[in-house]
Amino acid sequence: MSIKATSFVTSLVCLVAISCVSEKSNTTISAYEVNAKSQDLQPGDTLRITEGFYEDVVLDISSQGTKDNPVVICANTPGKVVFTGKSSLNVSGQYIVISDLHFDAGYSEKSVISFRAKNGSTLARNTRITNCAITNYSNPDRIHSDHWIEIFGRENRFDHNHIGTKWNLGATMVMHLGDSISTDNQNSIDSNFFGAKPRLGSNGGETLRIGSSANSLKKGGAYVIGNYFDRCSGEVEVLSIKSSENHISNNIFFECEGVLALRHGNKNYIGNNTFIGNRKSETGGLRVINAGHVIENNLFYGITGKRFFAALAVMNGVPNSAINRYHQVADVQLLNNRWVDCDRISFSVGADNERTAAPVRTIFSGNTILYRDASKEPFFFDTSASITFKDNKTNSEQNLKGFTSTTYKELEQAYIDSIIAISEDVGPKWLNRLDLEEVSVRSNKRIAVDESNIEEALDNLTGGDTLVFSAQLKYSLSKPLRVRHDVTFTTEGEGYALIQPGAGFKGALIQIENGVNVYMDGIWLSGRNGVHNSPYGLQAKAPMLQHYNLFIDDCRFSDFKESRYAAIHAEKGTFADTIVIADSWFKDFSGYGIALNSENDDLGRYNAEYITVSNCQFVDMMGSAIDIYRGGNDESTLGPFVTIKDCNFVNICNRELGTAVRMIGVQWSRIYDCKFVDSGKSGRAIWFEDPAWADVEIKDIGLSNSGRLQTFYPHRVDRGSLDYSPINFDGNLLKEWSL
Repeated sequence: MSIKATSFVTSLVCLVAISCVSEKSNTTISAYEVNAKSQDLQPGDTLRITEGFYEDVVLDISSQGTKDNPVVICANTPGKVVFTGKSSLNVSGQYIVISDLHFDAGYSEKSVISFRAKNGSTLARNTRITNCAITNYSNPDRIHSDHWIEIFGRENRFDHNHIGTKWNLGATMVMHLGDSISTDNQNSIDSNFFGAKPRLGSNGGETLRIGSSANSLKKGGAYVIGNYFDRCSGEVEVLSIKSSENHISNNIFFECEGVLALRHGNKNYIGNNTFIGNRKSETGGLRVINAGHVIENNLFYGITGKRFFAALAVMNGVPNSAINRYHQVADVQLLNNRWVDCDRISFSVGADNERTAAPVRTIFSGNTILYRDASKEPFFFDTSASITFKDNKTNSEQNLKGFTSTTYKELEQAYIDSIIAISEDVGPKWLNRLDLEEVSVRSNKRIAVDESNIEEALDNLTGGDTLVFSAQLKYSLSKPLRVRHDVTFTTEGEGYALIQPGAGFKGALIQIENGVNVYMDGIWLSGRNGVHNSPYGLQAKAPMLQHYNLFIDDCRFSDFKESRYAAIHAEKGTFADTIVIADSWFKDFSGYGIALNSENDDLGRYNAEYITVSNCQFVDMMGSAIDIYRGGNDESTLGPFVTIKDCNFVNICNRELGTAVRMIGVQWSRIYDCKFVDSGKSGRAIWFEDPAWADVEIKDIGLSNSGRLQTFYPHRVDRGSLDYSPINFDGNLLKEWSL
């Protein structure tokens, strides 16, 4: 920590120390009385909130303390004042300390904690929020955008707080710079614990953002010091700096699938931070854009990400860039940093037809790069960049200019342990983070079902139960089966159990709801039973907050006769971490087989992260067999990751300009050993609209009387593996199915 940073934080600490000995009055009241009472508080007064649970309380505190005698509002017992429902906190005025509150089991439409009055008329100055916690406070609709903490004003401090997992859209914490008071604000964010943030599948998943594109050339003057970011993986940017002259030091980034991003703004200081990837997939380090930054004495350990997620990604810029695009990297100093066992250290990242301005006048000096495998080539440098390399060390066998040779010395585990131990010094002391970890209770009961008790059995699940159907039997539903707990659908006996719509049925046969794991084997879902129809077999239903997972093995789907619908479908606003479909048949549809295409606003969102379809048969469909969509040009996410292998497609989507398999915007894909017969004849067998950076492999594809393979980058198709000879399938594919 620099002398300047140390002095600044020390002065803020003193503020509270003085308040403890200078209080003039000490009153204990209910949280419902705080708003009215806070307006009458005098410098040095302390207001204690009675222990209890308070629902739907909107605190709007406005008080005036002094530097030597701040106003203090706190829990009478730390952690025992719990706000639930739609409770929130707004604070304005100056020299106020708020501490020891817990927001839990609720959500706010806009923000949970804000450093300004509820009506936005006044901001906070010299105000501290400390030793508080926010847990289980996500909006139940994952695409609803909000922020948990909004910092306005100047010379405020947010410290020693616990910020739990936020599932829905919107940066967890934002510091605003849109007014003159909040510019060069000297605000401090220090000693906080930021809990795990799952992949969002969308832009807007930052943990902390300082500034905005529009105000990025203004001086932020903020301090982010000594925080612990634990597995924050919402998107590519964990900490997004969109302003100038901020100080970011002594923070720990532990196994984050994302980076500290100098996205906009100039002359930021990045020093003494530690990035621990531990070789976990797609962990990230630092991304550099704009000019005049000083980056020194940082440690990067076991970072595996590449491109925007690399251990170091120094980007190309856009000539004469608009303020919201990519300014050229210039006059940046990278000094005395260490990269140990990292996969990518890259310069001129993102170079394309738009981003042509390579870094200039950049110094890379005194750094050490160590690899476990010295023969690897993780150092990528575009010779068009103007970068001075000097006095660096590496054990790499590459001949790198400006580097001298050294030997690999792995960081001792004791050192890593000491870094991890820093997590014990952040957040409120009254909160035990282990108590917040959810323990999954699984009953593992096997419940035999018949047509009369299937809906009741599903309603009474406790999680982890198995519903056992009988092979060769038909189950007619009067309403959708709503899956609210982890469940396995399985069949006992030879053959399949058939689930179909009954009289008066509307909706999907099976509805997957928030955050569940669904396993299916030996189940046959039919969309038609005489005059009764179901548009969907399996459907992920919104609103959804937490990710679901779907695993299907040896199942059948047939007779979904309504166009634009599908056997498997995800609604807009739903998100699967993993979907695996194996050894299953799909036959006789008017619509789609697998439709993960609802996020069609072209904002870079998508419906599932990991999708694997293997050894499946798709026969007789008017729509696409598989349709996966991620629209737009956003580069904030990694997925989707799609694997399709050993599948057959027969008589699929032969309408004009039809497509048997459509994959739009997929960023990682593998299609192997698939055969197409009479599919996409008037259009495409496979259609890719993949971005330039996508990792794509298409090979060993058989095409018989079928459409073309279309992609913007044709070289990604292994033409030598394409087989246009006639393909003979087992005739069973075309026979009528029966139980």
